Amino acid sequence: MKKQLIYIALAMLGFVVGCKKDEDPKLEDPDKRIAAELVAKQADLLSAPNGWRATIYPKGGKGFMYYLKFNADGTVKMLSDFNTTTSTVLAESTYRLKALMRPTLIFDGYSYIHLPADPNGSVSGGNNATGLASDFEFAFTKTTADSIYFDGIFNGNKFNMSKLTAADEQKFLAGALKPFIDDATAATSNKILFILLDGKQIPVSISVSNKSINIAGKTSSPFVFKLDGLELKSPLKINNYTFDRVYWDDVNKQFYFLNGTTKIIIEVSLSPLPLEETPELHTLLASRWNSLLINVSTMPDQSATFKTAYNTANTSLGTLGNAGRYIEYITILFNTNGTINFQIRYRNPSSPNSFFLADFNYTMNLNATTGVATFTQLGTPSGNAATIATYVVALRNYIANNSFKIAYISAAAPAGAKVGGFLGQSNPASFFYGTLSQ
Repeated sequence: MKKQLIYIALAMLGFVVGCKKDEDPKLEDPDKRIAAELVAKQADLLSAPNGWRATIYPKGGKGFMYYLKFNADGTVKMLSDFNTTTSTVLAESTYRLKALMRPTLIFDGYSYIHLPADPNGSVSGGNNATGLASDFEFAFTKTTADSIYFDGIFNGNKFNMSKLTAADEQKFLAGALKPFIDDATAATSNKILFILLDGKQIPVSISVSNKSINIAGKTSSPFVFKLDGLELKSPLKINNYTFDRVYWDDVNKQFYFLNGTTKIIIEVSLSPLPLEETPELHTLLASRWNSLLINVSTMPDQSATFKTAYNTANTSLGTLGNAGRYIEYITILFNTNGTINFQIRYRNPSSPNSFFLADFNYTMNLNATTGVATFTQLGTPSGNAATIATYVVALRNYIANNSFKIAYISAAAPAGAKVGGFLGQSNPASFFYGTLSQ
């Protein structure tokens, strides 16, 4: 019995000792672990001897590319395709690493990274207060031998960096990006573009200022500049074709896609190509679509003929009372009785908080089959229209003296807008367009 009690006591003692051992583990110091993690991330940033190429596609639209060179002293040198100045002026700012929920890279000095997020909407073309809803603090999500991937802390934008070769770094530092941006702008601005697929002309729109490309109004993507083309956020899919990037022919100064090894050149057309949509635009006037807004400042692809008429009218209007009046924009209102109001909204600088509307009324003679329309002035202008009638006669004559095919088109316009075009029939190079509203 005594032996049994001794065995039981020894067993209990072993149990207690065992419990003490389990309850007193040797845990790693969390501060040391976090510090070691940040040191490792710093080493990753410094592991690119030729710098990084980084991209971000903000929630508010567009896309931006950066050349980044991190230094151990917490400084970072950068270039960007944000504009032609940032593409050539090498800027230096600061960065730091911090352990938030995850190891985080913070660009803490105002820099090119901050431009898309600037709360002044005019900086990036975004909204006031939020800019383009971009990020400048990024959590590490994945690291490979040649790339680092991040998530934006505030807006969740993906920010990806890949190591550059020595040759590419030298091209960036030599300013190679600016002439490419200039050439791309010249090749696409005020140009009506198309590609030939299966024997059919398919409209293409490329906007360098909006950093976006669109095919046939059906598939689109923001882009950033590469040294030899455009990198797309998402592939463009049209019919049985998929294009994941846009290439640049520096000899002929034109963009092209590749279908396998076959070049599909983005060519220039004299006039916009109607988009193949059903039902056609001209059948929906005054029902689905009630107006067309024409703002030449945000819709730069207007034809030279239309812009000449517009500029002539605008200059003449400025002489009315020598007050410097100017056209702000034009709206065509489609009425159910087959008429239109060609409404000119103009301003007088002496009354900066006021605007004036001048309505010129026309009968619209529309061919229901072809979508071609002519316009006949209806009655005598009255009110503000009578006041400015002789000053804007160039625009009035442009409308009255031409026939136009009314159709959906693809052209540079505010993001997300549905675009309608008035395509001249006697002169294909004469046209104007605007954004449709219900």
